[in-house]
Amino acid sequence: MSDARAEGSQFPPRVYLLVGVVSALAAFLVFVEWQMPSSQPKGFWNALAAFAFLSIVSDSLFFKIPIAKANASLAFIPLQATVALFAPPWPMFIGGFTALVVDTLIRKKATIRVVFNTAQYMLAVGVAGLVYRALGGTVGLENFSFLFIPFVALVVTFFLVNHGSVALAVAFSSGVSVREAWGRVGGRALVNDLFSSTLAILLVFLYVKLQLPGIAILVFPLFLVRQLYQMNLQLQEELEEKLELMVKAMEARDPYTSGHSRRVAEYALSIGRELKLSADALDGIKRAALLHDVGKIYEEFAPLLRKDGRLTPEERVVMRTHVVRSAELVATAAKLRGSVEAMIRHHHENFDGSGYPDGIAGEQIPIGARIIMVADTLDAMTSDRPYRRAMTFERAVEELHEYAGSQFDPKLVQLVTNSGSIRRLLGGPGPAELATPTARPSWARALRAKREPATEALPPELV
Repeated sequence: MSDARAEGSQFPPRVYLLVGVVSALAAFLVFVEWQMPSSQPKGFWNALAAFAFLSIVSDSLFFKIPIAKANASLAFIPLQATVALFAPPWPMFIGGFTALVVDTLIRKKATIRVVFNTAQYMLAVGVAGLVYRALGGTVGLENFSFLFIPFVALVVTFFLVNHGSVALAVAFSSGVSVREAWGRVGGRALVNDLFSSTLAILLVFLYVKLQLPGIAILVFPLFLVRQLYQMNLQLQEELEEKLELMVKAMEARDPYTSGHSRRVAEYALSIGRELKLSADALDGIKRAALLHDVGKIYEEFAPLLRKDGRLTPEERVVMRTHVVRSAELVATAAKLRGSVEAMIRHHHENFDGSGYPDGIAGEQIPIGARIIMVADTLDAMTSDRPYRRAMTFERAVEELHEYAGSQFDPKLVQLVTNSGSIRRLLGGPGPAELATPTARPSWARALRAKREPATEALPPELV
């Protein structure tokens, strides 16, 4: 079996349903928009071939989006231009033919992906054309007439349909929320997309005035815009690589917490996804979780991290300063100032206000910091340490419930208890098997403290 076929067989049923709906809508729109005059204007076939070729070339120079094997390109520029140049359904045919050729011959996608991309390109172009003409937009190869409102409506409609359908496909196939998928597919680049769409106006004008030389003139600007998109993605990748280097340098200080920051980031990301947070919020939480202990790289923490056994009260005071040191270090990077810096500074603030360094409470604590507090504690309790064995997942959840409302956000504790994704990450029992623990009376807590002095839920040296 080929890789493409194997890939296509892995999709859940709702993905096939989405592909069917999008394909049916595209086919219906072609039927509604069908206009085939007996003769075409002069130069029609040359123009059709030229824009089909330009769209295929633009779509072939794609760049990858780091989610669910999605791709992006600048094909939207010539495709939007076709709406103002060709009567329906020709723009839809150009869009569909572009996706069919590129996905089949160049990207070598699975059949279901080819069908979906062909249909969603046709649908986006078709719906955008309907809106454009309904608002008074003109169509023709011989005259150029720019009307602001119809063109803006065309662009916005195109991206709503295009990004929206792809976001649904990503959400259905990868299990992330539609909100996160929308943010990763097009939300961040939407402003750039809207500004880049002004090239579609210029493309229509140049073709009407100069024909094929007009297209040639715009090739270089299209290349520059593509490079800007590519540079933005590379900057994101370089940032993530630098974060990994910082984490590796920090973990070299403490052999007992190797992999700790990555696990905390994984747990925090899972909790954030359960809350249906946006892509930007999730990325911020992931970065803060990776770097929440980065301040421990400073020399004053080295002997404390290597110490066997528990810390003295004086040493705990020093260890607690790591949150401030971490936040200050992170703030030296412009892209990490603000929310990421705040999450790191406050990830040891207790829900009742008894934490450090600022003693804030409840909703005053950033949601990301509250998530990292739970994720950090969960990993600390389920990992072996020099002075104690790792707790089981069930026992760790009991501890979280024990201190819910005082140390932890009770809503997050309940979410972790009911979360199948967290349970899978930690290898614990399913939510149905894990009953919510009943709070112990004060005399029982005191008795347990005498019998098990080493099982404090979150001793400061753990974190």
